[in-house]
Amino acid sequence: MAIVTSPVVNMYAKPNLFSETVSQAKMGDDVEILEDTDQSFFLVKNLWDGYTGYVEKKCVDPGLTDWNPDPEVVTASLANLVYTGAKVQSPLLTRLPLGIRLKLLNTQGAGIPDGWLRVEIPNGQTGFIQKGDTCTPEEFQFREISALRQSLVRWAKKFESAVPYLWGGTSSFGIDCSGFVQHIYKLHGLPLERDANQIGQGKYLIDIQREDVLPGDLIFFEGYGHVGLAISHYEFIHATTYSKPVVQVSEIDCPIWRDRIIQYSRYRLEK
Repeated sequence: MAIVTSPVVNMYAKPNLFSETVSQAKMGDDVEILEDTDQSFFLVKNLWDGYTGYVEKKCVDPGLTDWNPDPEVVTASLANLVYTGAKVQSPLLTRLPLGIRLKLLNTQGAGIPDGWLRVEIPNGQTGFIQKGDTCTPEEFQFREISALRQSLVRWAKKFESAVPYLWGGTSSFGIDCSGFVQHIYKLHGLPLERDANQIGQGKYLIDIQREDVLPGDLIFFEGYGHVGLAISHYEFIHATTYSKPVVQVSEIDCPIWRDRIIQYSRYRLEK
């Protein structure tokens, strides 16, 4: 067991930096070390989705086996800057993508300026982040399914026209189609498999009809080679290279997309 200690870590098909990036792991992710290559790579399995790949040894810490910060805040912007001091003129400690869990260290009366939080990141370093770049875990917890659907859409739309398409990407620094829907669901504590074909044929979804599509449902395209997230009955958001390589919104019934759709699916939320 080990914890990812770099903001975003490429998972490679082979133990070298020039092979295909098959996925990414993010800071704080739990991974299982499957093989020590005796070079500069571990073969690991991401315990969230079971995906395997080679990662640089310097990016994970086998000495850490769990990251459950308490109290906790979550990075809430597409790019979140952590400083060595509580002012923007301070040296930068690190830059984190959206969704990284941090341990909140400061308390009332700690002498920290308003609008700043003192936090610990999964590699053990401490720094300061602006409060507006964070949220609490409760932001992603809902009793009503309708509220959950609205939240899935709200967080997905943060990526629109701002996050580039990246093959194998799983973060707000760059993301692919399946990494995008997986990431949005993961923010809300809902697991999905990693690849579009795995998600579409996996254990977490049920099939629905076109007329039943609601915000938060998933749409799959020919050969399970692409997936998007419905933001209404008429539109979906997806990471694609079509038109331009960026997360973008498209019409479900636009012939370019409609004629390629093979499946509409819904997460198994209803009991």
